[in-house]
Amino acid sequence: MKKFTFLIIPALAVLLTCDEGLQPVPFQGVSGQVAFLGEVPDSTDWVRVAAFADLPQTEIDLLGFSAISNELLLQSDYTPYVLGLDTGVYRWLPIVWKRSGVALTPDALRILGWYTDGAEPFDAPQTLLVSEDTERPDADMIADFENALTVEEALEAIK
Repeated sequence: MKKFTFLIIPALAVLLTCDEGLQPVPFQGVSGQVAFLGEVPDSTDWVRVAAFADLPQTEIDLLGFSAISNELLLQSDYTPYVLGLDTGVYRWLPIVWKRSGVALTPDALRILGWYTDGAEPFDAPQTLLVSEDTERPDADMIADFENALTVEEALEAIK
């Protein structure tokens, strides 16, 4: 009986202090769908969504992203993405393609499009505000494999 009492008292103490039960941890960031135009190249290592608080000024700045998504699934015409972000303003959310078999350098990357309020993948970038414990669930984008930009071309386009 002592053993049973020894287990019950701590369990009751825990139950009495947990009046709201387990609460889900709120997601903070951005999510949406990426629609694909054109054929996925055989040389594709991965495609991801990246986030930049400031617009990159040089090619090497492209490797200094604030956050990067998981690899996007490429088996259909569109795929969902989720990108956890810190609270703040993000000035550029590009869709980044990486060539397989090479190191992660600006030369191995292409930009397939970015978050914009326009109808085309390379219209002016749209700034995104992430508030505490808030998800922006409608940040849809278009990835254009046929008109992918080099890093240099993308940096020129967002100036």
